[in-house]
Amino acid sequence: MRLRHLGRLGAAAASSLALMVAAAGVASAHECFNASRSDQGNASAGAHSAAWETVSLDTVLTQFIGLPSDLAACVEAKAPAAGVPSSFTFGMKQAVGQGGVIAERNPNMEAKGLGSDGKGIDHAEDAYGEAIGMLIEECSAPA
Repeated sequence: MRLRHLGRLGAAAASSLALMVAAAGVASAHECFNASRSDQGNASAGAHSAAWETVSLDTVLTQFIGLPSDLAACVEAKAPAAGVPSSFTFGMKQAVGQGGVIAERNPNMEAKGLGSDGKGIDHAEDAYGEAIGMLIEECSAPA
């Protein structure tokens, strides 16, 4: 019974990541991050700027998505090999566009993949949602 539940949880995880912003509140703003900034730059921005906040992958998995800690630990262990970072530095005080988000209705974000191209401002859901969803499914599969 539990494995069936975890399988459904894994399948729903990618769409749950889309709700990350609503569940996270102010901490993640609209899950925008600077994909061009170095790890050192992220650490500095997260520690010294009111416009950015660093959020661990564990927080994203357990608090934003709602995974149990054992499943989150499995995903975290596999995340580096899947190219998923151990933390995100999300924009907190960015320019407000349509719907309160920069480029909310910009057709180029999706059509041209600008939300996950690894340049400038990207969206965590677009950049890592699929990989995190696959890791959740992998970690939910029976041994």
